[in-house]
Amino acid sequence: MKIFYIDFENVKDRGLNGIAKLTSEDVVRIYYSEDANKITFGTHRRIIESPARFEYTRMRKDLKGVKNALDVILMSDMSDRIVEEKSADFYIVSEDGDFDNYIAEKRKRKISISKLSEVCQASQAPDKGTEQSANKKSKEARDKKEQGFRTHFGKYLKDDYEDDKENILKAYMESDSRQELNNNLQQYFYNEAVSDILKRMSGLIKNMPGRKE
Repeated sequence: MKIFYIDFENVKDRGLNGIAKLTSEDVVRIYYSEDANKITFGTHRRIIESPARFEYTRMRKDLKGVKNALDVILMSDMSDRIVEEKSADFYIVSEDGDFDNYIAEKRKRKISISKLSEVCQASQAPDKGTEQSANKKSKEARDKKEQGFRTHFGKYLKDDYEDDKENILKAYMESDSRQELNNNLQQYFYNEAVSDILKRMSGLIKNMPGRKE
């Protein structure tokens, strides 16, 4: 079951592209306001012909001018629906970045939720298994990188930098190149110490892109 929440103020008719391919189990909720309440005849026809169930929510006139009022209503309604339909796939159809933190918070609770600019993009979104597999591989890679650092630190840096271990680890984990590592270390150490740390880490960072020390 797919449930789409359309931020019509943001995406207009374009956001509904793809509704013809939905099923009778799918739901499309359109959120609109006084300033965004018109659809084309073509969109009207596609809505009528689509097997999906359509629901409409219009922002109250007294909320006009209230910043992000429609977004807040949409997210509140979605939160209630998530409690009822935990196994459904939820989609916010909008290009508004204000939804990003909300989506991230729901994903932490293992809710299947994505942001699209058009309904048709739902078929391109990774399924739960693919996304979970990617997250697992990412975590395994980070764990391996951290373990490699801790082993290397014990051999080459511990004697002089034991008290700075977590800062060096943070700088390393957040770096994908030697230049990034250099810049991150600069936040905690003077140039002389940075140069010394990089030399001691040479074996660990030899495959990192960038100029070798």
